[in-house]
Amino acid sequence: MRAAMTSSPVRHGSLWWEEPEFAYPALEGELDVEVLIVGGGITGLTLAHTLAGHGALVGLLESGALAGAASGRNAGFIVASPSEPYQEMIALWGRPGARAVLETGRRTHERIRRLVADLGIACDYRASGSFRLATSDEEAGDIRASIPAMRADGFPMDEAPISDAVPAHAAEFFTAAFFTRDDGELHPIRFLRGVAQAAAAKGVRLFERSHVTGARWQGGLWEARTAGGVARARTLALCTNACVPQLLPALGGLIVAHRGQALATAPLQRVVAPRPSYAHWGYRYWRQTPEGRLVIGGWRETDRDAEVGYETGVTPRVQRGIEQGLKTLVPEGAPVEFRWAGTMGFARDGRPLVGWLDAEHHLAICAGFTGHGLGMAAACTLDLAALLAWKEAPGIATYDPARFRELRQVREGVTALGATPT
Repeated sequence: MRAAMTSSPVRHGSLWWEEPEFAYPALEGELDVEVLIVGGGITGLTLAHTLAGHGALVGLLESGALAGAASGRNAGFIVASPSEPYQEMIALWGRPGARAVLETGRRTHERIRRLVADLGIACDYRASGSFRLATSDEEAGDIRASIPAMRADGFPMDEAPISDAVPAHAAEFFTAAFFTRDDGELHPIRFLRGVAQAAAAKGVRLFERSHVTGARWQGGLWEARTAGGVARARTLALCTNACVPQLLPALGGLIVAHRGQALATAPLQRVVAPRPSYAHWGYRYWRQTPEGRLVIGGWRETDRDAEVGYETGVTPRVQRGIEQGLKTLVPEGAPVEFRWAGTMGFARDGRPLVGWLDAEHHLAICAGFTGHGLGMAAACTLDLAALLAWKEAPGIATYDPARFRELRQVREGVTALGATPT
């Protein structure tokens, strides 16, 4: 297995980055807009597209390439519910809070579906459903116990034969399989570049390689600085997920960076993953692309302490774990052609922070998706756009940052971010 996996050159970078780039300029000089978004992943791009559709003048600053961080380093899953058992979600957040998370996932998938269709984005989108695979009787029991509550709340999950989810030779490694029909998959970079092009066509000013070093509220406007220029806006939206605490240290205890690792094989000649699949409490996941590549990742629990922080290089220990998972699914071996890692923002209570950080000074946030950004962000930004227009947004009510006492204390009076010179 090891020899087979190293028989071809391995590229250290996301599989999805093989697409031709659509380059946008770096900010040079001055920019004046109504809403300034910091962060050019799925959160920032879908928010920009929504606001532009409402007639707002929008600017977006991305420190690297659009979708070059977590949004372009994931597996391309669109899942209506997080991988945790629903009963666990209810215990953590209460029934309304848990239901809100599922509804966010469903609305996100529907919004992605509409964007793909309306914008004509060729991104290998498939409404395939997904599997949850249990690796122990305890895990299977927890998932089974959650099914009645999920069905009652309108999110059906059904137990399925394990042989429907994995090849026959791999069935012995799992104790149960569960199917959720509301889920899907896509090529994340193709999708997000399509959204970016559509946003630009609506007048959004998109800037890459424009790292925001700091921002200050003065004269009724936010003024954000980059190495090449300054952008001014009435409203500032922080959409950098794991990196938000770098601009606002008060969030350091509420959003923590965790690394996720993955690899992708050369195209396989048979189907080993008919649908996107999670396993082992959501710590492991895989899917097979239309051209036959197996994208497999996770195994963060094998080196949990080392996977905290902003480092995006792959590590031998976690990659060995992923390779063992690959061997389970493809025992004859498969050449590995890509290895990569990305940084996810984990919120302290597992739910994103979406809403006003300081309404008086027009500072908003949409971040902390705890590994589920692709499955939650697009609905959250629909609601956040309404909130920025001073409308009600019940869909994100349970994600209000004010639920954290630390942020209630600073909610009014955030007028400086990062290392803005005095």
